[in-house]
Amino acid sequence: NWSIAEGMIDRSPFKRGDVTLVTLDTHAERERTRRLQPGERQRLLKHAGPHLQALIIAALSTGCRRGELLSLQWSQIQRDEQGDTQVIVLPASKTKTNDLRVIPVSSDLRAVLEMRRTDPTGQPLPPDAYVFGNAVGEPLTDIKTAWRNTCRRAGIHDLHFHDLRREFACRLLESSADLHDVRDFLGHANITTTSRYLRSTPVRLAQALERMEASTVTVADADDQPHLAGVR
Repeated sequence: NWSIAEGMIDRSPFKRGDVTLVTLDTHAERERTRRLQPGERQRLLKHAGPHLQALIIAALSTGCRRGELLSLQWSQIQRDEQGDTQVIVLPASKTKTNDLRVIPVSSDLRAVLEMRRTDPTGQPLPPDAYVFGNAVGEPLTDIKTAWRNTCRRAGIHDLHFHDLRREFACRLLESSADLHDVRDFLGHANITTTSRYLRSTPVRLAQALERMEASTVTVADADDQPHLAGVR
């Protein structure tokens, strides 16, 4: 019956006549692609307090999630099997995907860890103390206010702490790292999730083009060489 169908359209869950009751958020599915702009890293570090500054360096050096860094304890800072490289060991109980993750410590982060290793009296913090806790190793759970105030002082807009994780991943990809290595750094369960970061790395496209052009020139040079038949 047409009149019934017309009435159903007129009284849908989203509209009553000409009045819209529910507005669909068309922005909800858009993937975030925010990265650090030139100079923003330096401004963040300049305007951040010591604790947040250390967290920023850690995030940009490891790609760890905020919760993984805030829950990090000194017992998780270890040496690899050869004893040569310092690593962060994230047990399954502390990762989003419930998988063990081992991350090498960069030179920048190593310097941060050395400065945070002792309490105000100069004594080493115990193994169960929190690396990015307060001065005596007690846990801190919220950095939202500190982050918001730092961004305001630095004149930086629309930057989330989680964007630092994306920045790390993109820079790793731009250094020609294998996608599987980036996945292992970030602790993604599915490499499809990792591949989304490729969309934020136009530098990779430029690098790919440069490699192609260099290869084309090499081939052209080879074609220009005289072919000497019978020469051994």
